[in-house]
Amino acid sequence: MRMDSARAVFFTDLDGTLLDSESYEPSREAVAMVADMAARGIATVPVTSKTAAEVRRLEAVVTIAPVAVVEGGAVLLIPEGGPVLLGPPRSRLLAVLDALRRAGHAVRGLSEMDVEEVAERTALTVEAVQRVMERLASEPFVFLEEPSASELDRLRSLTESSGISLARGDRFWHLAGAEVDKGRGVQAVLDRYPHLTALPAGAVGDAWNDLPMLCRVAHRYLLGSIVADRELTCRVERIPEPGPAGFVEACRRFLAALGWS
Repeated sequence: MRMDSARAVFFTDLDGTLLDSESYEPSREAVAMVADMAARGIATVPVTSKTAAEVRRLEAVVTIAPVAVVEGGAVLLIPEGGPVLLGPPRSRLLAVLDALRRAGHAVRGLSEMDVEEVAERTALTVEAVQRVMERLASEPFVFLEEPSASELDRLRSLTESSGISLARGDRFWHLAGAEVDKGRGVQAVLDRYPHLTALPAGAVGDAWNDLPMLCRVAHRYLLGSIVADRELTCRVERIPEPGPAGFVEACRRFLAALGWS
């Protein structure tokens, strides 16, 4: 659907939300719900740590909006032109990752992994992994050993002093620019299409890096239980079911809140 014809907007995480966390696919019910929302004039806008290549593949499966925020808020995809970088390029992030390693942190970046390793860590096909690795302004990484709270504090201090942000997803941690997160990605969409700011807006996600996105809108839905109550940064409606089932329920609640159910 065209953004200028939208009557409401619904921002959604992908992995663990619209998409199943194991198969990385939407359920038939989720596909039908997004199509129904589009028919009602609700633009479903992905806000995800996935890459542009991954989201473009999804467009053939689900009736999502032609606009998306990818790489955890680091890149804005718009139909009017090429990707818009909202943070520093990946080369800057790789230099910071190397500095973290030299400081004694046991970390391993996506850029250091070959296709086979990423496939093993994610259960993705080789073709899908190749789309994962096409990054412009973010760098996912893993800890080779579970970090302590004090190590995480040191790591955050190092990244912040370098002008880089650290976000935790459901499988990987992510490095991006200091001004980059999913909430700022949502704001970039609203800045690009100012008429959306007057429309009803909701958002749904399941992990820590979704909280900035949820806190930017009026209707907020958090799936599953991996984020503890003490970690919340704004009030949310919790939905116990993770993945597409929870996504569908969040859409139902959003429609009900608008009086469109």
